[in-house]
Amino acid sequence: MEKELKKVYEHYQKNYFNDQVAVRIKDKVQHKINSEDMSQIEKMHHPRFTKKISYVIASCLVLFGLFIGSAFVSPTMAEVASKIPFLNKIFEQKPIYEVLREKLEDKGYEIVGTGYSVREKTYHVTVKGSEEYYNQVKEEIKIITEDVISSRRYDDFKVEVEQERTIDPNVDPANDPKYREMELALDVLKEVVPKLQQQGYKIHNYGGGYTGPDAKAIRLELDIEDTEKHTEEIEKAILEGIKKQDIKKDVSIKFHPFNVQERDIESKWTSDVLPVIWEGLLSKKEYKTKGVGYSYKKGTINIFITTTINKSDSEAPELANKIEIVIREFLQSDDLKDIVGSTPYKIVVRDKDSKDIN
Repeated sequence: MEKELKKVYEHYQKNYFNDQVAVRIKDKVQHKINSEDMSQIEKMHHPRFTKKISYVIASCLVLFGLFIGSAFVSPTMAEVASKIPFLNKIFEQKPIYEVLREKLEDKGYEIVGTGYSVREKTYHVTVKGSEEYYNQVKEEIKIITEDVISSRRYDDFKVEVEQERTIDPNVDPANDPKYREMELALDVLKEVVPKLQQQGYKIHNYGGGYTGPDAKAIRLELDIEDTEKHTEEIEKAILEGIKKQDIKKDVSIKFHPFNVQERDIESKWTSDVLPVIWEGLLSKKEYKTKGVGYSYKKGTINIFITTTINKSDSEAPELANKIEIVIREFLQSDDLKDIVGSTPYKIVVRDKDSKDIN
């Protein structure tokens, strides 16, 4: 089953995974994080097509938020650097995934990609090629990766070098009857939704999925602006297309209304602000951070930091205060004025059992 689903993911990414679908999934992952530990993303790899892709997108969201930069070499630059707040240094410098990829590729290594796991505080490098090649280069790659990350003066991380998982070439979802009806349903969306958008319907992103090839129902989902009131007309047009394809499974359509302005604000925070905070706190032992997350409710960004200590520990208030100060210092800096603006935010520091400390 797992091999089949991997093949399905590869096929759907090639044929159906456009920018609109990417944004839709990104937004769903952002909401999935909500007020939970960011490591919950790792629990989303159930045998379901949409969750498989959500896991990939979630990994990318963390990956693209990670930053690393070049070292300061002159005494003057060192003095200037010492006055730059910790998180601002991360914000201003080159993304760590970019530096790491360039470093490894310059040395000729065949790299598929890099990523970061919050739960284990682990940087991952995936190597392309045979078992023999992987065994030959994995230790070298690990050393280089550790050096690149350590140059940031991070002291709370691990590195794992993994071999690319191959997909069974005998599984072909395009011609597999177990997946064929989902494929037809997605074809309908690809044909109908752009026409509806041209007619003025405020549909942004769309996609679909089901729990497995033997599921009795297909779920189609559409993100629409909260001012769009003609959902019955949209649903009718899609179901008419489904009927023409003679799809036997039950098809349900779910709408996800959203506020355009609020989504824009949330997108800026999740792209430019929160990943910097997460990287900084997770990668330094002094902050004793084991989990991060956020929620955006009633116009307020709530930032959640889960630590490794007990609320009853004597050091808990001091640690919570230290974490809150470093985050506020970053959010109130000139670098963040255009992004944070007047958006209210709240910083919540929790103990290891997710009890609020501050």
